[in-house]
Amino acid sequence: MWKKYAVYIKQILPLMKNSLLPVLFLYGALCSYLIMAPFNQEWLKFLHIGFFTLCISSICVLLYFNYNRPLFFIISMLISYCLINYLKYTHGIIYNLSSDYNNLVFFSVSCLLFFYFLPNRPLLSKETIQFIIIVFIALALGEHLGRLHISIDIDFVVCNGCGLQIFGLILFITALTIMLIHSSFENDILTTSLFYATINIMLGFYFSNRPSPLAIFYFTAALTIFTGLIHAISYALCKDTITGLDNGNSLIKNSTKLPLKYGLGIICIDDYKHLSQVFKRSGIHEIVCMVANKIQELEPQAQIYRCAADEFIIIFPMAEKGTSFARIDHIRRQIAISNFYLSHRKKPLKLTVSCSTADKKRSDVDVFAVFIRAHKILQKTYKFTQNITSQA
Repeated sequence: MWKKYAVYIKQILPLMKNSLLPVLFLYGALCSYLIMAPFNQEWLKFLHIGFFTLCISSICVLLYFNYNRPLFFIISMLISYCLINYLKYTHGIIYNLSSDYNNLVFFSVSCLLFFYFLPNRPLLSKETIQFIIIVFIALALGEHLGRLHISIDIDFVVCNGCGLQIFGLILFITALTIMLIHSSFENDILTTSLFYATINIMLGFYFSNRPSPLAIFYFTAALTIFTGLIHAISYALCKDTITGLDNGNSLIKNSTKLPLKYGLGIICIDDYKHLSQVFKRSGIHEIVCMVANKIQELEPQAQIYRCAADEFIIIFPMAEKGTSFARIDHIRRQIAISNFYLSHRKKPLKLTVSCSTADKKRSDVDVFAVFIRAHKILQKTYKFTQNITSQA
């Protein structure tokens, strides 16, 4: 019974860690609105400038690292913020009853939800042009419907005291529900940040009839995305985003701290390409995580790195000559006899791994020389068989 709850706690803790800063930002925005609003002109100017500065900074970071996922989410947020202020200027106090505003709500929610599920791809690609075209199509369609006085809304209830009508509120709540379910399964830093940014954007729409909450909630949304983006990139530089293990960059950093005597092992998942074709992206990620958890369970004191899609590197500090072979062969045999259960699959999955190991020699300049020797013997072994451990 306690093991069952322990598993649930392990699943919840990473979500709580990813949500900590976004929740604090949201709480700070709500407190600022309830206690300090209405803001004076200096504070409003600071929030306006801060919002655009954070958005531009996020875009610059994405350009530098060649990521495209949150870019169009940010563009949609920027457009909605500018258009809300424009509609308030042109339509006055009844801006939230205009067809332009109702269409803006509909297309903003649609774009935010669409770009929320956008996978990570290089920014400088053909897909970028296609997504830019989608944004322009949404803008053009909204403007054309506004000229025809066609409103995408259900006017069964009118709320004059808020910036969101019932239909718009339903749209936002539906989108947030979908995002919440997805983020609970995805367990990704940036995904969680985009979810909380959408909450802030919804609050900005809801209180858009007053300048103070509109500015503070949009500023908080931009701050949430910017910090989530920086956190996600810094995490990806030193950690494997699938398993949470250290990656190749961490191995390079930690290589100078290794003792004079150690063993290095390579664990390679057999038939990885075939498994990825059969179980697709989500399935292969689950398989990799299960193998990683098994390795950590068997060798809790060793240093484990995921440096390739199908390969793990394990360091045995202060290992005597020959002991690293026995330890990594024990991992191979335990994985071979274990049953792995994928979600939504009743039958257990049998997996095997092929391993190689090499001990540090005096002639080895660094850890990469040890790795090359172990990797060469693994490649030779793969030409003949699988599910075996080789010693370099």
